[in-house]
Amino acid sequence: MLVTRDLEHRDCMNSTEQKKPFGKIIIVGAGPAGLLLALLLSQHGIPSLVLEAWDRLDERLRASQYGVPATKIFRRAGILDDIREQSIPSFPSSSWRRVSDGQRLTGIDLSVVKDHPDRMTILPLNQIIQIMYRHCMEKINGLVTVKFNHRVINVGQHADHTWVEVQAGEGDAKKKKRFTADYVVGCDGATSAVRKALFGREWPGQTFDCRLLVQNVWYDGFEKHGWDGGNYMIDPDFWGLIAKRGKNGLGRVTYGDKGGLTDDEYLTRRQVAFKKLLPDHPDPHEYRIEATNQFRIHNRCVEKMRVGRILLAADAAYACNQFEGYGCMTAVLDVGALADCLPGIYEGKAE
Repeated sequence: MLVTRDLEHRDCMNSTEQKKPFGKIIIVGAGPAGLLLALLLSQHGIPSLVLEAWDRLDERLRASQYGVPATKIFRRAGILDDIREQSIPSFPSSSWRRVSDGQRLTGIDLSVVKDHPDRMTILPLNQIIQIMYRHCMEKINGLVTVKFNHRVINVGQHADHTWVEVQAGEGDAKKKKRFTADYVVGCDGATSAVRKALFGREWPGQTFDCRLLVQNVWYDGFEKHGWDGGNYMIDPDFWGLIAKRGKNGLGRVTYGDKGGLTDDEYLTRRQVAFKKLLPDHPDPHEYRIEATNQFRIHNRCVEKMRVGRILLAADAAYACNQFEGYGCMTAVLDVGALADCLPGIYEGKAE
């Protein structure tokens, strides 16, 4: 009798130990934050459903270099080797230059850590997103499901679960669907539907009266004049960052300009900006612009990044200056934190 009761007691304990505090997480947004979080959660056996409004992955020009803290999280996610394979091997230096005469004012020699395993990671974000997505689809045994053309229109919660309403499909085939999960994580960018469901139009902060223009540029003058690595440009009119992005003269030219202009006016002024910013002050026929994008510059943050079972990360929670690690790297660090907290709860290590 004592032996039987002891076995029953142990069976009961094993059953309790095996029961997890939650079963599924919905991630809104298949951008870098959303896919990276899905990858990291899958390493702990946590399934996730990723809902993406677009019909494809984001291919726009965005971040392209990520500091040491992000590199460590890319390694945790198992994608660093694939990133390194596609990227330039190292970032030799960062410099600060005066636009008026191109003089190098100061700099940081990064060649001393060029072989360090945790050195800066350099690769355009659209390529990293492709790597993340491939790993989600191929390497984690079906724990991640990604649904495109699923635009979130509302989010809510009860004491024991959350729900998400989406508009699924395209054109006349659109229909409303509802998904439920234990937690929802909004990784859906600056226009976040999750944030708006929580706070409406309230997003404390300010929007600056200027634009940030981003373009990939083929120009042999970068290498001819020794502009290797990153060059922060100091100027009252055109300021920003010119950085090496690939071999054979491919650079990323990101600069700020005043606000209130039309797209055509920005394009016209771009020739003036390039004449001032680029080494040897080239004319338009001397360089080739491959791709472009524009951003508004904000300084905003929600009052809370967690409301019950609904969480916000990255651009869905805040928007700020994209330079010096305040852009995509902060998103990577948000996800790294969530990838500690949520598995901690899941595995019974945290409340």
